[in-house]
Amino acid sequence: MLRLQLASTRFLRPRLWSRDLREARAFAGRSSRGPREEKVTKEPAVETPQPAASATGASATGASAPEVPRPVPQGLLVLPLLRKPAFPGFRQTLQVSEPEIINFLQKEKKQGDYIGGFLIKEPFADGDASGLRREAGRVSSASQLEEVGTVLQVLVVQSFGSNQAASGGQITVMPMHRVRRTGTLSQPSPYVPVPAVVVADLEPIQGFEDAEEATTALAPLVTLLQSLNNASPLLKQKYEKVGQYFRNCMQDPVKVTDLAAGLSTAERGELQAVLQEQDIREKIKKVTHLLERDLNTAKLQSEVKSDLEERVAKEQKREVLMEQMRQIQKELGIEKDEKQTLTTQFRDSLKDKVVPEEVQKVIETEISKLNSLEPSSTEFNVCRTYLEWLTCLPWGKFTGENRDINKAESMLEEDHYGLEDVKERILEHIAVSFLKDSSQGKIMCLVGPPGVGKTSVGKSVARALGRKFYRFSVGGMNDVVEIKGHRRTYVGAMPGKLIQCLKSTGCGNPVVLIDEIDKLGRDMRGDPSSALLEVLDPEQNSSFRDHYLDVPIDLSNILFLCTANVLDTIPGPLLDRMEVIRIAGYVFEEKLAIASKYLIPQTEEGSGIGADRLDLGDEVLQKIIKDYAREAGVRNLRQLLEKVSRKVALDLVRKKCAEEGPAKINLENLTTYIGQPLHTSDKLYNTGTPPGVVMGLAWTASGGATLYVEARGRMPCGRVQGGLAALTPVEVEPQVEKPKQNGSMQVTGQLGSVMSESSSISLTYARLFMRELDPENSFLDAANIHLHVPEGATPKDGPSAGVTMTSALLSSALEQPLREDLAMTGELTLMGKVLKVGGIKEKVIAARREGVKTLILPRQNEADFLELKEYLRAGLTAHFVDHYDDVYRLAFDAQQVPALASPSRGLPVVTVEPPPDPQPAPEEGDAGSNALPWTGGLREQPSMPSL
Repeated sequence: MLRLQLASTRFLRPRLWSRDLREARAFAGRSSRGPREEKVTKEPAVETPQPAASATGASATGASAPEVPRPVPQGLLVLPLLRKPAFPGFRQTLQVSEPEIINFLQKEKKQGDYIGGFLIKEPFADGDASGLRREAGRVSSASQLEEVGTVLQVLVVQSFGSNQAASGGQITVMPMHRVRRTGTLSQPSPYVPVPAVVVADLEPIQGFEDAEEATTALAPLVTLLQSLNNASPLLKQKYEKVGQYFRNCMQDPVKVTDLAAGLSTAERGELQAVLQEQDIREKIKKVTHLLERDLNTAKLQSEVKSDLEERVAKEQKREVLMEQMRQIQKELGIEKDEKQTLTTQFRDSLKDKVVPEEVQKVIETEISKLNSLEPSSTEFNVCRTYLEWLTCLPWGKFTGENRDINKAESMLEEDHYGLEDVKERILEHIAVSFLKDSSQGKIMCLVGPPGVGKTSVGKSVARALGRKFYRFSVGGMNDVVEIKGHRRTYVGAMPGKLIQCLKSTGCGNPVVLIDEIDKLGRDMRGDPSSALLEVLDPEQNSSFRDHYLDVPIDLSNILFLCTANVLDTIPGPLLDRMEVIRIAGYVFEEKLAIASKYLIPQTEEGSGIGADRLDLGDEVLQKIIKDYAREAGVRNLRQLLEKVSRKVALDLVRKKCAEEGPAKINLENLTTYIGQPLHTSDKLYNTGTPPGVVMGLAWTASGGATLYVEARGRMPCGRVQGGLAALTPVEVEPQVEKPKQNGSMQVTGQLGSVMSESSSISLTYARLFMRELDPENSFLDAANIHLHVPEGATPKDGPSAGVTMTSALLSSALEQPLREDLAMTGELTLMGKVLKVGGIKEKVIAARREGVKTLILPRQNEADFLELKEYLRAGLTAHFVDHYDDVYRLAFDAQQVPALASPSRGLPVVTVEPPPDPQPAPEEGDAGSNALPWTGGLREQPSMPSL
């Protein structure tokens, strides 16, 4: 059994140390549930030292102060410290959240007893449901504790009680002197929640030998300590509490360092290093470093606090002065508080406006409501915002409209080349407004491929009319509140786009462009296209009600313009309210003039190369338009010209020389600037189509295109018909008997449902037509036919390929090709009637691009063809037919195919010859465009041909 040295000193009592040892042994035995023997971990035994000097350090002069020798206890119960070590002389109150530790210490420790205080090695998780600031707590093993700690004298152990919301309690202790942990008596257990360890007193810290040296070493530390106390009120209050213990020993280096370290807010590891440091010089150096850092932090906090206090003081002073001013104004009878100021502003904003009676009643009601509310209430701000919107709208205010037809026409010609339909419609609107003396708005929808200038037309229209312009895109919009506004019950509610338009323009008759109307979305939040029905209906929009304002708004004076690529995705009721104006695009001659006059100068200026540093010949520009930019618009052409200008600018910067002359772009070096051609001819057959192949015309969202229809068939006896003659095999076996009438047809080319139906109609009519033409020819009845439309990766749909498919089937059955340079389009019925199709201008442009000389079109499209400019019809002979009998006579060589016995069953064929002296194509300088039509517009998308 270990024996304790018992001595009566002012720090330790023999009875307490012996009881600590007995308790540690007893609890250690109970926790291990084994034999009640003393077992100490394998650490070197430490004999009880008998120091001759004080444990707290030597005197300032370095002489050893005689003290009564003090024994060091060999067994101590340990209270683990979580946040910072305990420095001798600091009375501390430690918060403990574990109730078992508090209960244990209340039972086993009385006032004046001693326990060990050791800092844990690893940081703890500072999360506790009790809400206490955990400063001491439980550990699972004594090995988690630092080796150097402090002997703590227990002063008060207080529990918060089971009835309190928080658990645990607090322990008030007085750290006495430092000790080292040399062994372990017992680990924490359910019976003893704290470990018991073997400790030994540390060697005394030697002071300075010379008093002057001690004073010199302590001077910076004392100065820092005083500065820190002055800079931080919290540390000053803490210093006053512990100052009584250190007041008479400010010349003792050890106690001064303990005082400074105890006041520091440094990290736990740095404070532990100060506690266990044995060299007084290193100890002072470490503490000085910690205090310097704390002082900087305290100064920063003090500056922030001073700035905050100064700002708050200014605001308070301003509030006081404002209140005094209001009181003075009230005494003098000139008071104008916030409510009165707002009311005056609202009424002043309505002086020059013609407000409808219903709206005026709502405004007066809201002003009365505003005056009855407190400015600090939420409802006050809601009412104020609502009144701001109501009073800022241009009630009865309209901009003066241009009544000069010639001026408007010149502006339209200046901004855009072509677009006669749009220009004519705007001039008509001006004429009607002049005669009626009113500016009633209409709804026009500009439909065309990307890059043809639909969006910029709105700006030109507003400029020609002298109105203000407002544009908003509805592409992808799927929320009705964008059109109708929010209800005022929502936080952050605001009106819709139409009300914002009126506020932004400040007039009641702007030109509003609704862009991308064919790309409206729809989801759970509503259908914006349905919300636009009221906006775009001239019979309803005179009393439009926004959800936010909830008063009638007159939109009838607004001129609405809509843009779309296609009409198929626009709902029928919405489309019915619009006046559709189609913009087909630009042909080669138009693109050439626009590029020469406007696009090239603008790209030269935009790239910084100037007008005299780029030589782009006409033949190069023609090749760019034909092989690189064949879309309907000119956006891609502009991008290609910008690419050339950028490369020329790079060459000029690299060479650093502008005296070499302009950069010449010719056909040989064009590919080095813009790469290989993107387009080749759509003509698959340069020397005429073989049997079974017919050229058709299609309309796409990007303009017109030519499409071929191919038909080949195989008879049951092995003979193949249709296609190239070189690929047509001869009969393998002689035909013994007439084949049965069980032929079939396979259709490929990613065709839509409408086009698939057209193929079935074409096969049925071709079989009947062939029986009338040549009863002996049973190819269409017996053969397995394959009908294909090339470019299978592109979806295709539409009814206008009926005559093309029928001609391909007959050509395959007769084994005769069609006439050269021939293209056709038209919907076919089962009775052979040829019906009207759309997109004539786009299809004619596509035919001219491929060098077609003859067109076969439906009789009902004659007027559409004659409306085209003469230079678009130059070189084209158009035949307008009403029945397929005439298509057959025009498409095939009469000497090579059987002739029809009966006359045509349709109306007479109308043939339109090319103009004898066609209108000259646009020359350079006649385009009249400033590139506005091609800077806006829609992004190009994969288009689906409509046949």
